[in-house]
Amino acid sequence: MKSAPLILFFLALIHSLPVQAQQPSPLDVGIYAFEKEEWEKAAKAFAEWLRAHPNDAQAFWFKAQAEEFGNHLEAALTDYNSLLTLEPENGEAYFARGRVRYQLKQYDEALDDFEDFLLNPTGETNRILFKIAPGDQGVSEVTTAQSFTPDLAYFHMGLCAIELKNYELALSYLDLAIQENPRKADYFAEQGRALSRLGENMAAIDAYQRALDLDPNHKIAKQGLAATQNGGDAILIEELNELIANGSANYQTYKQRGFYRMNHQDMPGALEDFSESIRKNDEDPESYFYRAWAYKNLRRFDQAEEDYSAAIALEPQNPNYFLARGQARYQNGKAEEALADFTLASSIDPEDPNLHYHKGIALHRMGKAQEACQEWVLAAEGGVGAALEAIKKVCQ
Repeated sequence: MKSAPLILFFLALIHSLPVQAQQPSPLDVGIYAFEKEEWEKAAKAFAEWLRAHPNDAQAFWFKAQAEEFGNHLEAALTDYNSLLTLEPENGEAYFARGRVRYQLKQYDEALDDFEDFLLNPTGETNRILFKIAPGDQGVSEVTTAQSFTPDLAYFHMGLCAIELKNYELALSYLDLAIQENPRKADYFAEQGRALSRLGENMAAIDAYQRALDLDPNHKIAKQGLAATQNGGDAILIEELNELIANGSANYQTYKQRGFYRMNHQDMPGALEDFSESIRKNDEDPESYFYRAWAYKNLRRFDQAEEDYSAAIALEPQNPNYFLARGQARYQNGKAEEALADFTLASSIDPEDPNLHYHKGIALHRMGKAQEACQEWVLAAEGGVGAALEAIKKVCQ
């Protein structure tokens, strides 16, 4: 009988063993919460695990991401620091820390991290990495370390350089990103933003359009294109006025403000800015082109033609310059000279149906209706609606 309590004790112990074995560890709890995107719960569980396992790099990796997605960026940065202390050659950790530093506006430090990512290629691992779109606090994409390519680092380096207002540096990084992957609309949209800040409006418009060709609903590209075509946004104009006021403006500053003024119908102000831009750099064709546009709007066609000619001399393979000079000449009653310009533009860019339309207009003014109709037919075949109207009025 004395053995009965002992037997009962062992039976109870044996019965309790499977229950204890089924109890999840804090690591298991953290991973389960992480998968359910319960960031606070996951971070708390990983913290408990790390108190007993301070050298578990994988746990730091998950905790850092949980803190980041829970918008505890400083805590995430601390965890990524700990992870990199344990694994100083962990390439994807540098990328992740750079992303957090970008969100914390630590742009110089983020640049260093993205560069270290490029110097430390990702290893053979299936480690999960969540990617967040710039300016978005939500998870946008899940990937593994192997799917990370240099273009992502170059893209984020471009974002950092834009925030540092070093737009030339930003363009160099974004060019590298596009070389690595020319199918990402984000890359062209940010390229457009950097170009617009430099006053390279025509190039910016082209970059935004390329982004929209890849993604017609790209919000940043849509907004950037509209702002650039309108002359710039309020933040840009404030920056330009500040640079001019403190005497640190360059020719690009005046050119960009002139473009803004021109698009807001302040032609005298635009002429003043474009002239100052030319004074500071007389080898920039865009400054001549924009000043010519302002002159043309003021119906000062001879001065417009002179500036268009200066732009052409500096960039003789740009069809837009010949088209614009031809339009100014046409409005100034010089149909033959206008036709010559439209023909030269078409020889540079034979795929542009609008040039056939303008050639037809000039030919019609010269009394050559049959030849004009031939040009308008080519333009209409290219989708120029105005050419169809001209055909109806003249050719039928």
